Amino acid sequence: MEPFISSADFHFILRQARSVMNGHMRVNDTGVLNAVEGLAEERAKERLTELPDEVRKLFAKIGEVVDNDSFDRFREQLLPFVIPFPEPKEQQLKKMFPKVKKLNPPNLSSIEWRDLTYLGWNDSGSNRKYLVWEESGKLQGIFGQFKPLGKKGVCAICNGLDEVGLFLSETRHSGGETYTKRGNYICVDSEACNRRLDDPERLGQFIGTIRK
Repeated sequence: MEPFISSADFHFILRQARSVMNGHMRVNDTGVLNAVEGLAEERAKERLTELPDEVRKLFAKIGEVVDNDSFDRFREQLLPFVIPFPEPKEQQLKKMFPKVKKLNPPNLSSIEWRDLTYLGWNDSGSNRKYLVWEESGKLQGIFGQFKPLGKKGVCAICNGLDEVGLFLSETRHSGGETYTKRGNYICVDSEACNRRLDDPERLGQFIGTIRK
């Protein structure tokens, strides 16, 4: 079967499984646990527009996610159905950022592409952060100055609470030489950010604000 679950949907479903696991770890009341399991299964099913029998059967077992080991098994069983982020080549990344003379891309071979809605990495040598995403079937990229705050805050992309930094990108006005800096606070760790990102519209809103 061809993968059909987006990374954002994947992480939403995992969040439902995690809620079941947390319920089993913290609650002893059978009635409460049954309600938690039923709600998690219902939310997982409602998230997808198509639901093959294999996935439906997997969701029916979400109540068996009772600890970290069973959570990992559930995740591994779901992974084959997840659409991976299109893996770019290093040369492709360099073409995406022609103004950057020395691009230091991440180790692409170590990335789990099915976890990603976007690719992001930090270059501490230049105090920059790079973001790559898919738009209309093509990969797009943007970079900006990035200054970690050294404390936790709410990320504009995933809406989660983690260590954040201020991302600022310059946009040149058409027909002139003036520049405007736009940005917001986003996660320092882009891989962790992706694992929390279950609404891709937030990424689109962030990119839209930066590119205005």
